[in-house]
Amino acid sequence: MTDEKKMKIMCKWCNVSKTCHIVSQEITDHHGPYGIDSVMMANIKIHKHYKGKNYCKGSDRTITAPLDNTLKYNEKNKD
Repeated sequence: MTDEKKMKIMCKWCNVSKTCHIVSQEITDHHGPYGIDSVMMANIKIHKHYKGKNYCKGSDRTITAPLDNTLKYNEKNKD
């Protein structure tokens, strides 16, 4: 697992960068242009947040995303 569990990710429901953490990781097979590739996927928990007066639809959810893309985004937008 990665050393830093807390990171930021774009919430696709409200388009704002929100804090989240990695719950688990797994390796899945992906059929790419050069055959079958192994991709590290991460289950990411998005923390509760608001969109206007109500909770956002993506609030308090667990999503699955490729870990390398998430880490690149997190490194690029580091505070």
